[in-house]
Amino acid sequence: MFSLMFAVLAASQLCLAVAAGRLWRATPGLPGAVPTLVCSALLWDNGVIAVGSMTGAGPLLEAVSVPRFVAHALLTPLLVLWSLSVADHAGLRQARRTWVRGAAVGLTVLLVAAGVLHDVLGLSLRAERWADTLRYVNDATSPVGPLPAIITGLVVLAVGIVLWRCIGFPWLALTSAVMVVVSGAATQIPVLGNAGEVVLGVGLLLTVRRLVPGRAERRAETGPAAARP
Repeated sequence: MFSLMFAVLAASQLCLAVAAGRLWRATPGLPGAVPTLVCSALLWDNGVIAVGSMTGAGPLLEAVSVPRFVAHALLTPLLVLWSLSVADHAGLRQARRTWVRGAAVGLTVLLVAAGVLHDVLGLSLRAERWADTLRYVNDATSPVGPLPAIITGLVVLAVGIVLWRCIGFPWLALTSAVMVVVSGAATQIPVLGNAGEVVLGVGLLLTVRRLVPGRAERRAETGPAAARP
């Protein structure tokens, strides 16, 4: 049952990645690039968990599990820079200040470094069953743990709240709030965390669609036909 749920979540991330990729193609830059990469990584994450029981523990499942942790360490912190970029697109002057940009870059570098130390250099895989699923988890002991993901989520939530207050756009705040809330239960019920990531992905996509230039958005929706007279 839960393996099927992870397969459904993988399909959802595929749809989000394709939709975000179209916007990225129409308007190159961080607003479209980061959701595309993050949703693509989560597609892989959910897909590997979905097939884990069929594959069984062993070298194959272990090998395809490694990219889950590498992508998480490298891509999740990019949402900090993404948040700054969408705030800039929303016309928030604070996002254009030099010290704010420097702080965002510095925080992103620190979060990537912490993730690499824990989930790449310190990776110690252990097979774990939950319900009818089989997946590999990182068994390494580290004071870092999920801290980079938690900090990133709080940054996205904070920017979402600012966007809600300043331009009346609530969806980034609401979807990131859902992600922050369910992440606390994800250690006991892993599928909740992955479902929360789908909700956040919807928020990222809605934010890009709301803030990218209208012409680029229409071009992404309608494709080449829109250019015909």
